[in-house]
Amino acid sequence: MSIFDVMGPIMIGPSSSHTAGAVKIGLYAHRIYDKDFKNVEIHLYNSFAVTGKGHGTDKAIVGGLLGMKMDDERIINSFEIAKKRGVNVKFFSHHDNEKHPNMAKIIFCDDEPFSISGVSVGGGKISIIEINGKKVDFSGRHEYLILSYKDVPGMVGLIGTLLGNENINIAYLQISREADKEVTLALFKLDSHCPDNILAKLKENTNIFKVTRIEKLNID
Repeated sequence: MSIFDVMGPIMIGPSSSHTAGAVKIGLYAHRIYDKDFKNVEIHLYNSFAVTGKGHGTDKAIVGGLLGMKMDDERIINSFEIAKKRGVNVKFFSHHDNEKHPNMAKIIFCDDEPFSISGVSVGGGKISIIEINGKKVDFSGRHEYLILSYKDVPGMVGLIGTLLGNENINIAYLQISREADKEVTLALFKLDSHCPDNILAKLKENTNIFKVTRIEKLNID
């Protein structure tokens, strides 16, 4: 246990779970989506929906989506900043006993809808639990590669070999297949940084549709 687990993170806002955690969910959601956006829906569940406005959860998520970190003083003005940037944000509140008490689902709506769900687990810590309908589980405390590729044999081996040749160890791998569309979503948790040349090689492969590197952020 670190001192930050006792004292909480450096942040703007009254609550580490409802404010700091919400910023992280927004920040990682935009990094996972990995594109500019102009239209986004934010669905708040349970405690986030009930007390989130008072704790600034709504402003915190928008701030994160705009690239702000937990200690950014601009978070309190995130709605106005989003409007100036031409970003249209719609909020929805839900009560669902089967969902986590502090859950947000973010849907980017510019092209085909792309959704990311995250939960705030306390002390400013979060977990991303869903990407575009596929279950995942990561906290953002490591570096990740998220790949969408054609469901053909040998892809995991190919990716693992490219990483291994750079002495990059795979600490964890999670795979979700969408058999009817022959598409696989793979989440690689890495022990070290994935360099640009490996990203380039992955993107050159015609069976790989999208490659997203999520670098570890020092925002605790």
